[in-house]
Amino acid sequence: MEFKGERKLFEECVEALGEGTIIMSEEASASMIKEMINVYPFTSWGKIDWEQMTKKHKINNVNGVLPALKSCGLHVEIPIYILWSGNHPVLQTTLQQFINAMDDVLAVDFDTYVYCPSHYVIEFYHEGDITLSFS
Repeated sequence: MEFKGERKLFEECVEALGEGTIIMSEEASASMIKEMINVYPFTSWGKIDWEQMTKKHKINNVNGVLPALKSCGLHVEIPIYILWSGNHPVLQTTLQQFINAMDDVLAVDFDTYVYCPSHYVIEFYHEGDITLSFS
């Protein structure tokens, strides 16, 4: 069930991300979600099962995202996908656009995932944990 407030937050997020952001179709969104779930183990309650991950890095706060990625030697110029725990279309954008609009992105739903296929995932868990896993 989607509330009007959620739709407004999603629209504000897309606007804040800016030009070049792609709203994926329902089919493409489902495919991207399925891919992420197949690559990373999830708990029954929808959190990445970090106990099963060997390459992981805790990030202290949202300002630490870019430094954490760079310290792990990860490329930050390639497209990323933004996924939420709720029923929202997946967005394709750049990491810099995500960082610039992070507050708007994280406001859309409880849990947010920044997924860069074959490279990394960052989970923004609703209890405040931010964790990075990389290939």
